[in-house]
Amino acid sequence: MLNKDISSPLIRVSLTIFFIVLGLNLFAFNSRGEDANVEKGQKLFQSKGCVACHSIGKGKITGPDLLGVTQRRDKEWITKWLKSPETMLMTDPVAKQLLKEYMVPMPNQGLSDEEIVILINYFGYMDSQKK
Repeated sequence: MLNKDISSPLIRVSLTIFFIVLGLNLFAFNSRGEDANVEKGQKLFQSKGCVACHSIGKGKITGPDLLGVTQRRDKEWITKWLKSPETMLMTDPVAKQLLKEYMVPMPNQGLSDEEIVILINYFGYMDSQKK
């Protein structure tokens, strides 16, 4: 009969190897998922024309540099801004100040709720990478 004692060195080594491999696979899966989401955000940022007025970490263009935007503004504010900048320009003091500073209103890009989440996550990722 086989000894099923978990304190056996062979079983301990086998379990250790199993958990290391499992952990590496979970890390690789999460990294690939994060990379895909970052890539989606980057592509959306480019395809919607955001790069014409904004940079991320390269300074002001026509609009503000967006590096650090998720630290300067909360998610609710960014969501409202991306959903309806024209409404925010009429009602929000921060939006009014941005218009005064940059003198160009942000156009409504017609973003879906899903696209807004993708962009906010992308901004958050980029903010987490800043040094």
